[in-house]
Parts: sequence; C-alpha cells; structure tokens
Amino acid sequence: MPMVAGIILFAFALTTMLPDETHPLPVVPAFGLVGGIVLYLLAHVALRLRIGGGLGRGRPIASLVLLTLLPVAHVVAGLVALGLVAVVCVGLITYEVVRHREARAHIRARRGALPDEAKGLER
Repeated sequence: MPMVAGIILFAFALTTMLPDETHPLPVVPAFGLVGGIVLYLLAHVALRLRIGGGLGRGRPIASLVLLTLLPVAHVVAGLVALGLVAVVCVGLITYEVVRHREARAHIRARRGALPDEAKGLER
C-alpha cells in the first residue's frame, strides 16, 4: 500500500508540474515529487526488513538525499526539481547495478538448473 501511495503522490506532482514546468512548485506538489519517491523507496526498505534481508544501504541513503532536496524542489523550476530527483534515482540504480553485479550473475548462471515445474512458470 505505501508503494502505491508513493506512486500516486509522484503522479500528482507530475500532473501539477507538467503544464508549466518553468515555475517553482507549490509546497504540496514539491512534497509529492520528492516524498512520493521517498515513500516508495522506504516501502522497499520495509519489505526487505520484513523478509529478513536487512536494511541495506542504497535506498535508505537515497531517501535521505531526496529528503534534503525537498526545500530545493520548492524553490527551483519544476523541471529542475524533477531532474534532481532523477539524478538521485539514477545514482541509486547505478549503485545497485555495481553492488549486486555478482549476485545477479550467480542467479542468471543457475537459471538453467531450475526444475521443470519452475521452467514452465518463467514463460
């Protein structure tokens, strides 16, 4: 549910920003732009904690960085605020790609070793 709420907040901010992206965002859409992504990432962290995977580093740090961008998102043009949020998200994705490269390679290598029942589920 929090993931969906984060997506809705972000979508609300985008629909508010896109008609006139050159002006600064009001407080509520600026919070939706930044807070929606933060809520989504923190829901991922909570899910990871729930399944016993630990806290992790990337998503909590990205959430903190995004929260520090909240005052900036209210002052700069909407498109600039969106760009800053995108930069943080791309940084998080880059970190996760580099950090978990070996684990993903191991999973891909074992893909052929799945039982026949699981192979039918892949399609």
